Amino acid sequence: MLKPLSSNQICWRQVFSLAAVQGSISLAWISYNIYLPKFIEQVFAYSSDDAQKLTALILVIESAIGLLVEPFFGSFSDRLQRLYGSKIPFILVSAIGSTILLMGLPCIVIFGGSNAVTQILLLGLAVLWSIVMATFRSPVLSLLGNLSTANKLPLAAAALTVVGGLVAAIKPLATDFIVSLGAPLTFAISSITFLICLASLRSTMRQLPKEVKTDLEPMESWSIIAFLKPISLVLWVGAMLGVGTKLLMSDLVPRILRGNITGFTGLSFETCLGLILITQALFAIGTGKVSQFISNRILMIISLGTISAGLGLWSLNMGAIGSVIILSLILMGLSAVNNGMVPFALTMVPKSLSGLIVGIFFGGMSGAIALLGYLVPQSATMLSTSGSILITTIVFLFAGLGIALGSRIGMKTS
Repeated sequence: MLKPLSSNQICWRQVFSLAAVQGSISLAWISYNIYLPKFIEQVFAYSSDDAQKLTALILVIESAIGLLVEPFFGSFSDRLQRLYGSKIPFILVSAIGSTILLMGLPCIVIFGGSNAVTQILLLGLAVLWSIVMATFRSPVLSLLGNLSTANKLPLAAAALTVVGGLVAAIKPLATDFIVSLGAPLTFAISSITFLICLASLRSTMRQLPKEVKTDLEPMESWSIIAFLKPISLVLWVGAMLGVGTKLLMSDLVPRILRGNITGFTGLSFETCLGLILITQALFAIGTGKVSQFISNRILMIISLGTISAGLGLWSLNMGAIGSVIILSLILMGLSAVNNGMVPFALTMVPKSLSGLIVGIFFGGMSGAIALLGYLVPQSATMLSTSGSILITTIVFLFAGLGIALGSRIGMKTS
């Protein structure tokens, strides 16, 4: 008789392949974010500042679209899982489509010239690419629930956090190098890396032991209505974490760096930011292990409190060394939150709704970021330091409240 996953089992080979896919997705977005303003500047004949403003507006629109796209296609992938036993074919088709669209962006700029038709094509293709990317993020990340038992999910998620953080550090540390490569080569590298990682994921998923496949392909269909409370809660937590993380990493951390740390270390802002992202990624190894000794939800609540306390201490202006210590505490807390957020969502509903719930979480996050970008397009100049700290603390505390409520209405505890 085939047995399900043991209480301590993680399918590490598949998890590492999933982490590679997550990293390749991040690399594609980095390439896109670096070059989109340059494409707009060239095609629209805009100044650098105007191109950045239009880029920011496009990113807000794309985030708003994600509010609907991610839950829809997450749920669609769940249906495919029940009908055909796998989400992988849908993920592959969507991924191939996204790479074609990604390569189309520099082609339009190179061969289209500066005219109204090229402008419309560039904007339309950029938004369409982001939509296609959003169609398979939730199905891909929901696979994590198929590769680990509930109590080991945060440890498995640490692999994704580490890879995602290390890749994210590429933007501040290597933007000039990426620009020196040119758009065609950069987008080709991103696309090829993406496809290779997906092929690796497909191959490793096919190598799952039969007993694991039996346990991880549930065919039972659950009514979404029966889980409206946990779904709503996950949407709320995703929205709060989206706003808090956006303000923290795009506004407050840069203020901490520029205020004390860059002058103290003698390093450039970009170098310090890159080192911060690497540090946060490496912290995930430790926080993932800590999650094995304490409930994931409790660890996330403690971590959100740690971030809020760190920001409060920073407002007291404790000097350069104090800022380094405070920033380390904030990064440690943020790493634990990043590790725990997808496992938190996955443990709120049955596995047959995994794509939907991950889509709900990231949809809430995208929608909240879009709303923040619309209401406060330039938080660093529109909000005072104390105001930004207050808003960030409040939304993180609301997220912690939602996570605490999750232990009462969720499918299972973690």
